Amino acid sequence: TGEPVVIPNIPHASMNANASISDSIGNFLFSCNSQKIWNRNGQIMQNGSGLLGGQYSSQGALIVQKPGSSHLYYIFTIGYSNHFLGMYYSVVNMNLDGGLGAVTDEKNISLTTGWDALEKMTSVRHANGIDIWVITRKFRDDSYAAFLLTSSGINKEPVLSNAMDRSTHSVEGTMKISSNKKFLAAAYWEESYASPTTQSIEICRFNAQNGEIELLYLISRYGEGGHYLNEPFAVEFSPDSKLLYATYFNEGDDIMELYQYDMQFIEDSILFKQSEIFIASGTVNGLQLARDGKIYCTGYDYSEYDNISVIHEPWKRGTDCYYEADEIFMEGGKFLWFLPNILLDYLYRFEWDGECAGNPIAFQPNFIPEPSQIFWSFGDGNISTALWPVNIYENAGEYEVFVRVTYPSGRIEETSRVITVLESPRPDLGSDTLACEGAVIVLTAGSDTGMYAWSNGSFGQNVFSINVSDTGTYWVKVTNELGCSLSDTIHFGWFAKAVFNEDNLVITPTSCGGSSGSIVGLTVEGTEPLTFEWYDGGNNLIGTQIDLTGLSVGNYFLHVTDSNNCITISDAYTITDAGDILITAVDFTSSHCLLNSGFISITASSGAGNNFSYSIDNGSNWQSNNLFENLPAGNYFVKVNDPSGCETVYENNPVIIENIEGPQITTVNVVPETD
Repeated sequence: TGEPVVIPNIPHASMNANASISDSIGNFLFSCNSQKIWNRNGQIMQNGSGLLGGQYSSQGALIVQKPGSSHLYYIFTIGYSNHFLGMYYSVVNMNLDGGLGAVTDEKNISLTTGWDALEKMTSVRHANGIDIWVITRKFRDDSYAAFLLTSSGINKEPVLSNAMDRSTHSVEGTMKISSNKKFLAAAYWEESYASPTTQSIEICRFNAQNGEIELLYLISRYGEGGHYLNEPFAVEFSPDSKLLYATYFNEGDDIMELYQYDMQFIEDSILFKQSEIFIASGTVNGLQLARDGKIYCTGYDYSEYDNISVIHEPWKRGTDCYYEADEIFMEGGKFLWFLPNILLDYLYRFEWDGECAGNPIAFQPNFIPEPSQIFWSFGDGNISTALWPVNIYENAGEYEVFVRVTYPSGRIEETSRVITVLESPRPDLGSDTLACEGAVIVLTAGSDTGMYAWSNGSFGQNVFSINVSDTGTYWVKVTNELGCSLSDTIHFGWFAKAVFNEDNLVITPTSCGGSSGSIVGLTVEGTEPLTFEWYDGGNNLIGTQIDLTGLSVGNYFLHVTDSNNCITISDAYTITDAGDILITAVDFTSSHCLLNSGFISITASSGAGNNFSYSIDNGSNWQSNNLFENLPAGNYFVKVNDPSGCETVYENNPVIIENIEGPQITTVNVVPETD
């Protein structure tokens, strides 16, 4: 429904230490007071008593689900002011006891470094969005300790960050992390040794990547309003991380007071303190952000209370935040100072999947109930009214994503989060391109550093380009050191070739030993203007007009160059003479391993007899033997003549002798001798 509901028949009892957990749709699973665990039926969970922890501890109990598991939960417990009980964890398996859950043999396992942890414990997901930081405050070694919980379990060696020296008396108060995971605030009641330094709130910087915490400065109300004792009790950040709320107990007036601070001044201690605004007094303690984007409050002093108060619009500055006292009656239930401890990430108003520029980033709403209207502004000029929108940021940077939600009840909620968009590589293969058939072109994707994967199988660091000689569609995917990837695609094809039209072609033979042959009437269609060059079998240029005359016996080839500078070569046009020499067969074999072992055998016939001479170099050299041996790889032009001067040419010239390589060593496996 989106409205808080009091769950009856759960006899959870605690002084301050409280933690509870539900499933993904809000069904209550179990709760813990640092010493006992109650299941969803209100019974003590199997093996769920005898936990080592302090009920009086402000944040003495914490429940988080083990990363990567659907049924394992970790419960953490610590001691309370001046009572060093140690820091422990126990594991609950919800598959046990018929789905009611039970504490496993991993119970009261000591986290030795947390031996001096008191009062303060909170949790937040690692920057990777999966693992969880469990953070506490040590008071003998005076440091913050951040333990990392992963799918492998808890790392018992925490990240330690220096903290100021404090006494172990009266250090009650909560510790919270801002939703943007950049800052941490921790309240210290300190009644026994009060001063502006000890009775204060620590303002710290937090790093969700490495778990480090850096103290920036302290804020305090000690001595203000004519009262020396203004004891900090609770802190909480607005869902958009733009405001900090803090509760102080005014000893002089015997009442809790609620103040608000503007986070835009967080880097300047003076301006931040000056941004302080009084919101309300009375039932304003506790301060716990909830899944509906509201902040809930407990009582007005040290005593127990039976109503919950609410800050309805905590994103608004000053009293516009709409604090309402005694909003929820607990129906006979009571509480003391603090509300259940919750993993920060469970409270996000919306989340997203993706972080790279140029890639789709999908936004997930966490608004309950489903809004009747929703408006998204992504900070880059793009907007959406879809419930589950997708946005593509063209450039890296930080963008504030703003959401305005209207619920079926008419309630309006506004919130925002800052998304950090990482730089992506920008491969650019250019526009689709054409080239002359047979050309080899270089495809270059740019010069962004990264791992390149090409569609032709080329792969490696900074493989900026490849050579291609076949038509088709090619792509490249580039991944940079941030893990961001982008792809680009290009189609490579051939220009249209010139077409030879032989409808009106006339080939006139020459006389024996003469040069009176001709090739006329050939037309060519292509991308104009066209130029023409005729070559004989010896690759000698013999004409630049489309009609060719004065030809001797031979093969002739027309080279056509079009406006794209592409050359199309015709098949051989053969000039014969008046003789009747006929080449009936040309047999040949290839050469092997560069050994010049090829041969060509020519068979010819004529009505005048078989007294022929043979040539394979277009008539430059002749021999009477029709067998040519010991030939290297190459192109050969076959001719045959007789003693009368008549001559003919092989119409399928050139004869191509190839070199066939021998066996290739592709892999060598070396196995050491083991005897």
